[in-house]
Amino acid sequence: MQRWVALFGLVLVACAGNPPRGATGGGDDGGGAADDATSGAEADVSAPPSGDDDATGDAPDGSDAGTPYVTCTMGGDAGADAGCYAISCDVGGVHTLQANRDRLVADLAGRKCTDSCTLWSVLNLAERYTFLMDTAYFGDTSSRLYPPGAGNLETALDHAVALYSINGPMAGQGVDGSGRGGNDYNRIYLGFDDLAKCVMRNFAEANPSATAGYNQWVKSDDLAGPHAPFTQREMIVWYRAFYDLQSEGPQFHHWHQDSDFDQAGIDKRLGVCGNTDRSLVESTIAFDSVHSSDVLGDYSGRGGYGWQIVAQHVSIDPQWDYTPSGCAVTSPVNTDPYGGGTFNGMGPSQGADGGCAPGWVGDAACSP
Repeated sequence: MQRWVALFGLVLVACAGNPPRGATGGGDDGGGAADDATSGAEADVSAPPSGDDDATGDAPDGSDAGTPYVTCTMGGDAGADAGCYAISCDVGGVHTLQANRDRLVADLAGRKCTDSCTLWSVLNLAERYTFLMDTAYFGDTSSRLYPPGAGNLETALDHAVALYSINGPMAGQGVDGSGRGGNDYNRIYLGFDDLAKCVMRNFAEANPSATAGYNQWVKSDDLAGPHAPFTQREMIVWYRAFYDLQSEGPQFHHWHQDSDFDQAGIDKRLGVCGNTDRSLVESTIAFDSVHSSDVLGDYSGRGGYGWQIVAQHVSIDPQWDYTPSGCAVTSPVNTDPYGGGTFNGMGPSQGADGGCAPGWVGDAACSP
C-alpha cells in the first residue's frame, strides 16, 4: 500500500448554538414508510428529505442546485400489494460511484461548516477508506433496491440523501484489543430516502428468489444482534469458515419502524448525537470472526488488508484513489492504520455535560 506522510494544521471551531443539520426529524406515526406504502393515498414526502433540515441538498451530479436531491411520492396507482414499491423516489436514475460519493461528502462538509475539498484534506487515510469501503458495497449490484424484472438498477447509494458521520478507527478498541474493532469506530452513518428506508426494513421484497446480480441483503446472523439503540440488522454474506459462529461481510443497523426511534440511545453513539433521522443507518464491515472492521487492518487469513478484501467481494471498482470532483489531490493527514487520533470526519458526540459537542471544522458563523 502506498504510504503518504503529510501534516496539516487544523483549528476546530465550535459553532455554538447551531444544532446538527440532521437533527430535525419530526413526528412519528408509529408505522413508518412500510405501513404508509399500502394506504393507496398519494402524498408528497420530499421536504425535507430524510432529516435534512434545509431540504435543498445537492443535485445528482454533485452540484448545489437549490432543489431537493430526491422527491418521493406514496400511493397512487401502485396498488395495495406493491409494498415498498408503492413509494416512488425520483433520484434521476443510476449515478456513478464518483457522483454519489461527491454528493455525500458535500453533505457532510455542509454539516461541518466547510466545503468538500477542505473536509477531504483534513481526513486521515483510515477515515477516507472507511467512507470508501461502505459506499463501495452500498453502490454495488448486491445493494440494488428493485427486484429482478423491474428494469430499475438503482442501488441504495443512489438513494442515500445524507452523510452524518465518518468514524475512523481508534487504537486499543475491539474485543481483542487490536485497535481494529469497537462498536463506535470504523463505520459511517447515512440517511436514506423513504423508498430505501422501506426496502431496508423489508429487504426480502428486493430479491425474493435471491437472483444473482441483484440485492443480496439477508438478516444478520451476528450473535450480538443490532447495535443499540437500533432494532434491526442486515448483512451481505461474504464468507464464513466452518469454525465461525457468524458470517463476515457488510453489516448495517437501523430501526425496524419509525416508532422504535430512541433519542437518548442515539445520543450516546459517537458522531450522531442529536440526530433525529428515522432512516439513520450505521454501516460497517466485519472482516474476521471477532468482527474487526478497520479497513486498513491486516486480515491475512481472510485475504489480505481490509481494502483488498472489499475489492474481492464487490462487482464494482472501489476506486480507492477517490478525490471529490473539482478538488486537488491531497495527502491524508496521517496513514496510521488505527487512525492516529484525528476524527475530523466525525459528527456531533455527547459531552460530559450531556450535550452534543458539534465538532465543526470550519467557520463558526455558518448555519448547518
